Amino acid sequence: MKQIKILSFLIMSLALLSGCANTPRESKEFVSVTILPQKFFIDKISGGHIAVNVMIPPGESHATYSPTARQFQEMSDSKLYVSMGYIGYEQTWMSRLKELNDDMKTLSLSDRIELIKGIEDHDDHVHEGGVDPHIWMSPKSALTFIPVLKDALIKSFPQLKDTIEINYAVFENELLGLDSLATEKLTHLKNKQFLIFHPALAYLARDYGLTQISIEQEGKEPSPAFLASVIDKAKSDKIPVIFIQQEYDVRNAELVSKETGIHLIQINPMHYEWIDSLKEIINLLDKYLNE
Repeated sequence: MKQIKILSFLIMSLALLSGCANTPRESKEFVSVTILPQKFFIDKISGGHIAVNVMIPPGESHATYSPTARQFQEMSDSKLYVSMGYIGYEQTWMSRLKELNDDMKTLSLSDRIELIKGIEDHDDHVHEGGVDPHIWMSPKSALTFIPVLKDALIKSFPQLKDTIEINYAVFENELLGLDSLATEKLTHLKNKQFLIFHPALAYLARDYGLTQISIEQEGKEPSPAFLASVIDKAKSDKIPVIFIQQEYDVRNAELVSKETGIHLIQINPMHYEWIDSLKEIINLLDKYLNE
């Protein structure tokens, strides 16, 4: 039934595209991406010279969002689609999006990352749903995939090669500075554990020696028994902080905070200003895990 609904939406969107064919609009070449932080990366590397079509708007579900007709239009003009690799939306839509634009190249930023695999692992085979997709939330991971993104942009937009090379050098230095900041502040903390509602900081935790404890399990609300076990662990280990993303229901996180007396802090991993957002998270970890 779900597949039928998706197919119906695709047919409807194609019809809308046909209806827009005679509507005058500015001719642009786009790069399409899945989430807003990817637009930040491309804007930094290109100096804003490449139009970026973001497929999942801020606040929308990464698992259930369906593209609009306008997004299909801009995607059909895209020379390149840059995916994160394992976001639920990408698993549902990527093959269909490629069918709409046979000339569009694709790049997965996860290809060179040592991925964190979830509970659905089976020996060397990993179900796509069992891979943590949040690779953009670590400076070390970004330093791995940003060079690949630069090369792909140069290949798609060779006329911008000099501009891309210049801007990339500046951005790389900013990334190295962010990595140094994370190393300085996160590798010598008194407490290495933090709680989080949705497990968005797994790569940051792994790369800088911390332990993320997620309240959400397999993308679902926690059971009362699991929530009680988290509260017990937070008390026994004196975990000082719990993070929750702005788009999530705060009630379970508030319950844990109330029962344990620990700080509840909102963060935004989907913020366009990616460097500022990560700096804020790094500084919050430094502040609360050193109490």
